[in-house]
Amino acid sequence: MFIGLTGYMGSGKGEIVKILEKEGYKYISLSNAVREEATKRGIEHTRENLQNVGNNLRKEFGAGVLGLKIREKILAEGGDNWVIDGIRNPAEIDELKKLPYLYLVGVSAARDLLIERVISRSRESDSQTEAEIIARLDREEGKGEPADGQQVKKCLERVDYLILNEGTLEDLENRFSHYMKLLKNEDRPSFDEIFMDIAASWSKRATCLRRKVGAVIAKDGQQLTAGYNGAPRGVPHCADLGGCLREKLGIPSGQRHEICRGTHAEQNAITQAAKFGIDISGSTLYCNTFPCVICSKMILNSGIKEVIYDSDYDDPLSKEILSQQNILTLRRYEGLRRV
Repeated sequence: MFIGLTGYMGSGKGEIVKILEKEGYKYISLSNAVREEATKRGIEHTRENLQNVGNNLRKEFGAGVLGLKIREKILAEGGDNWVIDGIRNPAEIDELKKLPYLYLVGVSAARDLLIERVISRSRESDSQTEAEIIARLDREEGKGEPADGQQVKKCLERVDYLILNEGTLEDLENRFSHYMKLLKNEDRPSFDEIFMDIAASWSKRATCLRRKVGAVIAKDGQQLTAGYNGAPRGVPHCADLGGCLREKLGIPSGQRHEICRGTHAEQNAITQAAKFGIDISGSTLYCNTFPCVICSKMILNSGIKEVIYDSDYDDPLSKEILSQQNILTLRRYEGLRRV
């Protein structure tokens, strides 16, 4: 079995490596290939220098070159169980996915916690000031980076299993153990995993040309309603009318939601409850995307008590409004993902 790891510095990937090494897994990192190249070039092994060398390799030989090098090395050395760290570009995932039975695990945490951890561990390769650490995290995320550069945020969107490592080491070990047991059919999915999987299934019905979104409203372990994004009942789909209106007008994602022919997945799930007389007060809404401002206002007024979302959505007003209220809990989803 091959376990690939992706995540930001300070997220705790190294702790998972230790867990797997105790179970007999061989360890390798894409950073190994970068360090070897840096040594050849006589470049000091600072984090920034290694990032630059890695980016140069991707630019010269393709975005997936590091994944290719590590895949070839693993196949040459042989062995059934490997843990592969340092995955920072989606093209590297594509190369590593050519290995049989590769499972990709993402590890993340809140930005302020990542900064605190990096400062406290005081590695020579880490930046020491908060401003420097923020700049490195921004770069890892992909801000200001080319498509073949550091793109950890995009890698996290493609993981098979996501862990939010914001608790104790024991919490991290338990979350990872749950995933390994799922792979071996030794554990059952949690209700969060079940309902998010159903939301992902509903997203396949979406007719939106920009983003496929599904939502499920559940309570006490039972599904109440569901929805996906697309044109309202009786209205032609955007594809039938020659494309996306927002694309034609050049409207960025997260802005001017009223200029759209579609109804969002969360809105459809809520209106389905109204249509069939289903009480959704005190329920939980699962969605594979953070809610927009229109959805957020409907969710607040519907009596839903919790929203669990699987990926971020850049809508500043939505985030502002949700940060000002105290009746709804928002939680980033972690667990088994369908990608």
